Amino acid sequence: MEDFRKKVHKYILFSIFIPGVFLALPAHAHLKWFVESGKPTQAFSGNLVAYTSSWLLIGLVVALVGIFLDKRYPEISRTWQPKKFEAYATAIIEILIGISLLISASRDVLFSININDVGPTHLALLMLEGFIGLSLIIGLAVKQASLLLVGLWLSTLYLSDTVDVLENIWIVGAALFLFFRGRTVLRYTHEDVFSSYNIVLSQAQAISFLRIFLGVNLIFLGFSEKILCLHLGLHFLQEYQWNFMANLGLTWFTDELFVFSAGAVEIILGLFLVTGWVTRLTACVLAGFFLTPPFFMGVEEMIGHIPHLTIVAAVLIFGRGASLGEVFSTIGQKWNAQNPRSTSLSTTKNT
Repeated sequence: MEDFRKKVHKYILFSIFIPGVFLALPAHAHLKWFVESGKPTQAFSGNLVAYTSSWLLIGLVVALVGIFLDKRYPEISRTWQPKKFEAYATAIIEILIGISLLISASRDVLFSININDVGPTHLALLMLEGFIGLSLIIGLAVKQASLLLVGLWLSTLYLSDTVDVLENIWIVGAALFLFFRGRTVLRYTHEDVFSSYNIVLSQAQAISFLRIFLGVNLIFLGFSEKILCLHLGLHFLQEYQWNFMANLGLTWFTDELFVFSAGAVEIILGLFLVTGWVTRLTACVLAGFFLTPPFFMGVEEMIGHIPHLTIVAAVLIFGRGASLGEVFSTIGQKWNAQNPRSTSLSTTKNT
């Protein structure tokens, strides 16, 4: 009877996973990579209230199912902390992020191909991006490179289009992960600049930055590239016939509804990452979401999604990680332990 129950549960999870993958496939992450700038905008012609209400209801149902599954099958999100493997996993994540940055710099873009010109300082920022990428690959002062990465992102935010840069906010989460993990294996040199304040988080704690900021990134993309800019998706569908719902005979499922639905799915997946609900199941859906489009769109799509796939793989392996409250509590405790003067000052003020 117990074996039968386990089989039924597996079939239930499988039946949720497969439709999730198909729903996620239309949520193409970066329409701006394939739609030329300057395309004319298009007024919304559908029933916006009906679309929004329907997807709010769907999102609520999916969230309730996610909460139920998390309680019924906690292993879907449970944190895994293999101590012997953690350091090498950290190194691999950092190397892949470094490869992504180095490729972007070699292609004359900052973070993604739609940030390809930020003015007179563009070349200098590209050189900085390439240097950071190389530092992460060889393990040269990773913590210092993480601070440079934050500075590069902020500089790009100031010099380039704000929306385009915010669509790469995963960079901030990656930088936080890099700073609080550092590098202990597969490295060129020891961390030396911050030896006095060497606050190191566990993999489970640092992975939360990657998970949450990728989730925020997906939510932002769902609005910025799809729901609020439907014309991008409509121009994309004119060139690439991806509206499989209409091809299946559902003629009422217009291209406009298809793009809106793609954005809604992306937002739901992002919310699941941020909240940490059914983390591994969400990561599986996202893996299918990021791996399938390259078969149709070519190598451009795969190269651009190297960091996203890296984060998804990390979440799939290690689970949701620690809560942000636990993370910041640990940071505060370690800071006070390494800086006793600040602790004594705060104690004096309290008395």
